[in-house]
Amino acid sequence: MRPVSRGDRGKEVVDIQTRLRALGYSLGREGADGHFGPKTERAARGFQQSRLILADGVVGENTWAELVEAGYAEGDRLLYLRLPYLRGDDVLGLQRRLSELGFDSGPEDGIFGPVTEAALIDLQRNAGLNVDGIVGEATLAHLRRIRKAEPEGQGRKIPDRMNGYVGTASLRGLRVSLDPAHGGGDPGGRGYGGVLEKDANLRVIRVLAALFETEGASALIVRDDDRDVGLYARTEIANAWAPNLHLCVHHGWYPHEVARGVATYYFANGAFFSESGKRLAGYVVRSLVERLQLPDLHTHGRNYACLREIDCLALMIELGHLSHPEEGALLTSSAGVEAAAEAILMGVKAYLERR
Repeated sequence: MRPVSRGDRGKEVVDIQTRLRALGYSLGREGADGHFGPKTERAARGFQQSRLILADGVVGENTWAELVEAGYAEGDRLLYLRLPYLRGDDVLGLQRRLSELGFDSGPEDGIFGPVTEAALIDLQRNAGLNVDGIVGEATLAHLRRIRKAEPEGQGRKIPDRMNGYVGTASLRGLRVSLDPAHGGGDPGGRGYGGVLEKDANLRVIRVLAALFETEGASALIVRDDDRDVGLYARTEIANAWAPNLHLCVHHGWYPHEVARGVATYYFANGAFFSESGKRLAGYVVRSLVERLQLPDLHTHGRNYACLREIDCLALMIELGHLSHPEEGALLTSSAGVEAAAEAILMGVKAYLERR
């Protein structure tokens, strides 16, 4: 879908407003009037913050998908394995419940895949229910009975299930997919001196791919030219290649020149986070800070599509701020591009050797 933001009007806006209001966000007295005004923008930002996605008030692919999924509550529909996979908060609730009961439903990502189906079937078999892999009335009733019987506050730490096992302790033999964010009609941020983020991202990715291959790894560049590739199309391309590791590269941008620093992001959606992703994020951000001598904006857990939709360990990297005069000049210079790519490579190498 095209991004919808402040000032837009039409049926798309009505749909967004209706969903926001159903989730408890206030739109003011105007309600779902089809005009994306300041109150709708404020509601969108509040929703984005609650879902750990970019809180920019713009309803793009990631935010729209989250809005749709947030509308599904427990018992609203039958849950079962199908293609495309069912997604929603009802699936997320099921996964969390299965994990609490000791059944490995895979990462708690709200996606009903084969691992979730296997956990559900194990539950049904253990409970003496009809083993059909479908969450219908009988399975829901059983889950509700167990919940009522448990004491308040009971819970436990759920192991990391984001497929953090890479399978190699070195770069040799590693399969890594590399995604330079933005492209085509989506330029991303515009840096100091007019540099476009989409171009800066691709420059780093090309150098990084060559470095990985020199070390004996195999690299796939998801977008190797200046074209539009949808947010979810990117993850499909990467998943089809079956990588061990996925890296998505951005550059920071801010309206004011004072913003500086590098940051890394791993998958998290509230109660669940990728422990392996967090460790990898820490190694990479430290390497970038040391080699580029830039401020450390640390690691953060986020529910971005580039982290959630990938079938392997995934990381999003934000390399400094193009909008800062000095930082932007460094990051777009040949030496800066080489240094950034080398820092990412060394961060990944350190993670593989010490995990």
